[in-house]
Amino acid sequence: MPNLGIIFTTGLLAGGVSCLAVQGGLLATAVAQNQESGSKNYGAWATAIFLLAKLAAYTLLGLGLGAVGSVLTMTPLTRALFQGLAAIYMLGVGLALLDVHPFFRRFLITPPRFLTRAIRKQSKSASLVTPAILGLMTVFIPCGVTQAMMALAIASGNPGVGAAIMAVFVIGTMPLFAGLGVVMAKLGEGFGGKFRRAGAWLVTGIAVFSLNSALVLTGSPVTAQKVLAMAECSISICDRTVVGETVRPADEVTITFLKNRYEVDNPNVKAGSKVKLNLVNKGGYGCIQAFEFPDVGVSEVVSPGRSKSIEVEIPRKSGELAFFCAMGMYSGQLTVVN
Repeated sequence: MPNLGIIFTTGLLAGGVSCLAVQGGLLATAVAQNQESGSKNYGAWATAIFLLAKLAAYTLLGLGLGAVGSVLTMTPLTRALFQGLAAIYMLGVGLALLDVHPFFRRFLITPPRFLTRAIRKQSKSASLVTPAILGLMTVFIPCGVTQAMMALAIASGNPGVGAAIMAVFVIGTMPLFAGLGVVMAKLGEGFGGKFRRAGAWLVTGIAVFSLNSALVLTGSPVTAQKVLAMAECSISICDRTVVGETVRPADEVTITFLKNRYEVDNPNVKAGSKVKLNLVNKGGYGCIQAFEFPDVGVSEVVSPGRSKSIEVEIPRKSGELAFFCAMGMYSGQLTVVN
């Protein structure tokens, strides 16, 4: 599962600001026009209803996007392809928000004019139904950061995860919509621009992270993890490079699922042999519990506190065998020796 903390921060720093021009402006207009009804609490109720309707709409949207992704992501390779495309799209959105080059503005989706006019017209209605309708209709006019989160929801390939991504993102936008919408509009671009750029950098960072995860899923020889491991070996002595070390292939390997990594007791296995894999989850939640080992045909979900044992046949070719979580966020490897 993607880091929901980062997604919340993205919503907090950028999501609210980037959408205030349309969504926050409409809400402010509806509140200002309808306060003449005499109700002192109308503004608070209107804001709450707008935000709850928006949260419900985007949660359902995330559910649907995750469901679409689940149909399209059936194998690690197809999942990698789809996640890579989503990462490229998010990278384009991030660079567009940073105003790197006019070319990247093509990644931002502009809603049809008739839809924008219809939503603006609805804001002139005088009832508590108005902010509810406006909150629901915001799904049709997503800002750039929201579009990036939508792409991430599809790439998750899971309805529940997709719903969580969109819900957490929208919750992150709520403080600005609830308390700072009107103030931000008065402050102009100076203050809002800083939040917008910070959020754009976050989106770009998520895109790079997702792209690396896609490379992990394809078994690419070039990933951030492998580059860092090579860098570490270049300045220190790695275990496998110790002179005179006798490599003893194991016929039983235990892979422990920890909070933020996989741990292997003996990574060396013999080519063409049968090996018993013990998958032990001692505290791995989210993505890490969905274990993928395509080279030996293993795809298992091991819940925290549980374990599974599987007998697998090791390929006859020596080299590295990579395993990873379903989204490529965490990985490890076994070494095949002759």
